[in-house]
Amino acid sequence: MAVRIITDSSCDHPFSIQKEWDIKIMPFKVIFGDDEYVDGQDLTIQQFYQLMYTATELPKTVQINPIEFEEVFKEYLDAGDEIVVLPISRHMSGTYNNALVAKEQFPGAPIYVVNTLNVTFGLGLLVEIAVRLRNQGLDAKSIAEQIESIKERVRLYAVVGDLKYLKMGGRLSSAGAVVGTLLGIKPIICIQEGKVIGIDKARGIKAGYQAVLSYAKKDGIDFSYPVYFGHSDFPGGMEELISLYKQEFEGWENGEIHASDIGPIVGTHAGPGCTGIAFIAK
Repeated sequence: MAVRIITDSSCDHPFSIQKEWDIKIMPFKVIFGDDEYVDGQDLTIQQFYQLMYTATELPKTVQINPIEFEEVFKEYLDAGDEIVVLPISRHMSGTYNNALVAKEQFPGAPIYVVNTLNVTFGLGLLVEIAVRLRNQGLDAKSIAEQIESIKERVRLYAVVGDLKYLKMGGRLSSAGAVVGTLLGIKPIICIQEGKVIGIDKARGIKAGYQAVLSYAKKDGIDFSYPVYFGHSDFPGGMEELISLYKQEFEGWENGEIHASDIGPIVGTHAGPGCTGIAFIAK
């Protein structure tokens, strides 16, 4: 009997990590106009951002349906395994509810579905913690309970580099986007109660990084857990943020740093040029 950890591609771990970590990453579908792609199968992150740069409207993302979950659940249960499911926050997608619907087809089975309240590299951080707990010998129920107990301590702060995609998604007026771009305004976003919200604005990208790290300092970082950094087709920006982090946080050497590419699920809304940090607060 093994403990199987299932997540979805919104966690922004590369699909290549599935074998190394012995996890299952279920892909979302992404639709650009009349063209449908499967995340990580016929759409790489690089291809996604190439399409984004020329898109006149934002793509659509398709949640993972109950049938897809049922097929994976059945395979693992037939092998006598236990299952922990760590999907995107239920406030951002119906994927969590679809996993619950699939679970109902296996009454009494050891399937534990957690509303993670997170997405992208914040969710990726929880997945890594779950993998470590499994490798320590915890069963599925205990892993789910541990993730439940820590999920509200996850913090994710990011600076949005290009207002174009917020405008395309209807989150910003055309006039607001023009004025904001002229003034170099960079929105600061975070995840609260399972939703992505705007919390601040900065003048210029460097001020945006300082704002992000200022929020992290207020919360305090628990260095016994990995600290994740992410970017949407902006590796240089992420490296700059990491460099500032190392300058401003004493004790960072005692922790681990994980770099993550923001994929299509969050990249669709944030657009290229987004950079951020995720960690477990003290």
